[in-house]
Amino acid sequence: MTHYFIRSIGQRVQSWFTQVKNTEIDQALVELPDTIQTQLILKIQALPSPKAYQTNVQEAIANAINTWQQNLDAPNNLVVLANPVEAIAKILGDSLKNWQDTPVQVITPLTCLNRPCNPLKITQQIQQALTPYQQVDTTNSRNTDDQLNVESLEQRTTLIVIPCLEQCFLRCIGGWDGIEYLRDVAIHNRNCFWIMGCNQWAWDFLDFVCQISSYFSEVEALPAIDGAMLQVWLDPIAKTVLDTSDLENSDGDRTNEERHKSYWDSLASQSSGVSSIAANLWLESLRVSQADMEDNEPNQPTLTKTGSEKPITLHETNPSLPNLPPLTAIDRYLLHSVLIHGQITRAHLALSLGESESHIQAHIQRLLRAGLLERGNGALSVRASHYTRLKNELANNNFFVGKN
Repeated sequence: MTHYFIRSIGQRVQSWFTQVKNTEIDQALVELPDTIQTQLILKIQALPSPKAYQTNVQEAIANAINTWQQNLDAPNNLVVLANPVEAIAKILGDSLKNWQDTPVQVITPLTCLNRPCNPLKITQQIQQALTPYQQVDTTNSRNTDDQLNVESLEQRTTLIVIPCLEQCFLRCIGGWDGIEYLRDVAIHNRNCFWIMGCNQWAWDFLDFVCQISSYFSEVEALPAIDGAMLQVWLDPIAKTVLDTSDLENSDGDRTNEERHKSYWDSLASQSSGVSSIAANLWLESLRVSQADMEDNEPNQPTLTKTGSEKPITLHETNPSLPNLPPLTAIDRYLLHSVLIHGQITRAHLALSLGESESHIQAHIQRLLRAGLLERGNGALSVRASHYTRLKNELANNNFFVGKN
């Protein structure tokens, strides 16, 4: 707890200093227009997951599968935990896609990340997704106490991926029956290895309501990403759109290499080593010169040259955590529920809170305008850059905020 408090204070102080320093930057720089911001978001989404994540996941799965294929009593599952604002499904997908010489057949039954409209049908959705695969007995007819024989090790050649465990439950009455069904299927099908991605807050909630860690005891958390790793990850975009003279001219007492290292280390510190938070903070730190904007009028500014338009060069400013707007009690309950579920529709959010949609609609709209929530693919999620301060706000108001 003391370490957490000190780290929180340190992040606030560093963020304050970077905000002060940013006010001293050339006033001719302005925030990115929507067109450029959208282009950059698409570029970031198209990036593969950070190499450090992929390597960590691949090594954890390889070690667990190797043990499972050689030991009759070895666990047949592995849960990969991530921050609530990380795209765990994409991280697992990229890790498995780039895994060389996979020793098993990989099956991903639940490719859709949408819960059914009726959360009581989640169990049915899972069963229907698993039924086409002959390797899986969805009736749980096998006796888990049956004696296994050594010959059965040769049949252990199937890896089943559940990319996002959050899609298998909703925090409401009967809403985690799907988790209990999936748990039983995994236990009964020991000749399949189950790899599951889950956000840390959802995992802690499920452990509270159905003691899930007693059944899925093998857990691997994603590592923190350092400054050098972030630079390598974002460099394919950064080197094509940035004015590199920004950092080079910012401090005459240090070498260019030292200045760049300091920038990326600061980004890693502000983001707590979480790639999605770092990407958001980096994007929010970018600026464009007023002169470039005027040169492109009346056309929309763009990152690529089209016709007579001049491509825009972007400028980095020091990254800092955004401030939270004032939050009401219902705002906190609403945001807490969104973080537990990762992504959630308005209807499901209302169910999870025991409220009508009409009662929470105005709060959702206000949080969307404030930038705490964002909307995508019909679902709501918390904007990654707000996670750190939002977590502190919830913890200070006696919400359970997970162990990460």
